[in-house]
Amino acid sequence: MNPKNKILILFPISILCFLIYTSLTTAQTASQVLITWQAQSFVPAEYQGKILPAPNTAVKLGLELIIANKIQDLSKADILWYLDEKLLGRGEGLKQISFTANKGATNSHFVRALVNFNQQEYGGTADILIANPKVVIKIPSPADNSASLGENIFQAIPYFFNINNLQELIFVWSANGQTISNIGDEILKLELVPPIPSNQNLNIKVSAQNLKNDLEFGFKEINLMVR
Repeated sequence: MNPKNKILILFPISILCFLIYTSLTTAQTASQVLITWQAQSFVPAEYQGKILPAPNTAVKLGLELIIANKIQDLSKADILWYLDEKLLGRGEGLKQISFTANKGATNSHFVRALVNFNQQEYGGTADILIANPKVVIKIPSPADNSASLGENIFQAIPYFFNINNLQELIFVWSANGQTISNIGDEILKLELVPPIPSNQNLNIKVSAQNLKNDLEFGFKEINLMVR
């Protein structure tokens, strides 16, 4: 066969493969199963990030099927939910379902959903990270990371605990290695009086413990300069 003829034959085939690939890519991007999730763990009201689940926290799942930029009515669709590749639930119009995170912190749950809609199957997935409960300390002078002589107010702010309110936590404070007497409160009022010299380091520690779960706790330590 003439080499020129080979080129003429291969060129239309390559164009055909490109058109098929483009068609498949367009079909895939034209539809999407969008999975949303919401953990029921505790965060402060001003927190605007994603609320991650702590171990043993309930997680609510939801989904929508979007085709050609339109949300579809799935009331008659057969929907299957899988958690770590095990069937979590199945039902007609089952757009929402819940589970309890049963893995340790820093692990994750893999969620997969299949939607049988108009004789076609659509799928979507999500990875849900399990967080370590943590606590941060709000300090009097964050601009220069300092405390001053007189009354200083510190606040412990917990994140990702499996609780409904702060009354389910107990806070233990210490300053320069000495436990403060008003333990249990998320607020620490610390009076710094002479003869504390200026430019002395002040070490503040706080732990937050779930009263219903000894294994759920957070800890934070900061160092400030007394000015």
